[in-house]
Amino acid sequence: MKNTEVERKYAVTDGPALRERLLAAGAARQGHTRQVDVYYNHPARDFLDGYADGAPISEWLRLREDHHGHQAVSASINFKQWLPLGAAEATHANEFESQITDRQAVAALLDALGFTTLVTVDKHRERWMLGDVEIAIDDVAGLGAFVEFEYKGAGDLDQADTAITDAVKQVGDDLLGERDRRGYPYLLLTP
Repeated sequence: MKNTEVERKYAVTDGPALRERLLAAGAARQGHTRQVDVYYNHPARDFLDGYADGAPISEWLRLREDHHGHQAVSASINFKQWLPLGAAEATHANEFESQITDRQAVAALLDALGFTTLVTVDKHRERWMLGDVEIAIDDVAGLGAFVEFEYKGAGDLDQADTAITDAVKQVGDDLLGERDRRGYPYLLLTP
């Protein structure tokens, strides 16, 4: 589904057992990377509006750098708008992402336009595929381990939800901790 993201994220209770279950379910390991994500706030539209009062954050602008070993190998810019807007629990997101060739130039551009840095998320990500679902095991600096199930197929929202539900069942929800509905930036911003 182009420009639409459907995902679920959980804390990980037992990483080694989770990897064993992925292998037993027939998931294919896709690789490992370090991702450094810098999140920005809009100068004229505060993405954190209502945040202090407990309102959900519905939008993020992110600049990502992917590293293999100690070398940055790619960069991207991403805007995500969680839907339905303002809902306590989002079902999916409009997601617009593009690769960029000069991360520093884009960061300088955002700064010149008045965007401010909110938070940086530094994580090691191990990717697996199980059918149409990408399963990412993340070790997030300052937060710990999480697993994200994201639909990568061409179906509609209902098919995406079914595929993710099936993947969670195959892995076994006994290895999953609390579901995260707010994202790493929110968790890092919240003391």
